[in-house]
Amino acid sequence: MKITINIPKNDYQQPTEVRQEVVQAICEAFLETHIDSTFHPGRDGCRSPKVYVMPAHGRARAGFASAEWAHDHPEDGYIRFNGEEMKAAFHALRSAGYHMFRIYHYRTWMGYRCDKKPYYEGGTEVTEFNDFID
Repeated sequence: MKITINIPKNDYQQPTEVRQEVVQAICEAFLETHIDSTFHPGRDGCRSPKVYVMPAHGRARAGFASAEWAHDHPEDGYIRFNGEEMKAAFHALRSAGYHMFRIYHYRTWMGYRCDKKPYYEGGTEVTEFNDFID
């Protein structure tokens, strides 16, 4: 018996574009000192990944946000970034002498923070970004 199945070809392509203005916004978000300056790449329980960045403009400070928050606040100009842009931001910040740390908020919600000092309480220093966020 011959079975014929019609399945469309998987057309997913991982993003490779690196937009300078997005990398700049990511770096600015990391350099802020508020709660939205922590980048959370993945789901952990009921918490959504923060894979959107708001560029600094006017009196607003740059920061990371979830898709839900970004879609509910379109006036803030949030931009969805990709893994290559995050890798470029890590490289730029480390090249400028900053330190990147993997941290856990509430002991479970993994994220990344940037600091001037080579030590961050409860954090593990990392040299590059390798998580899949696309």
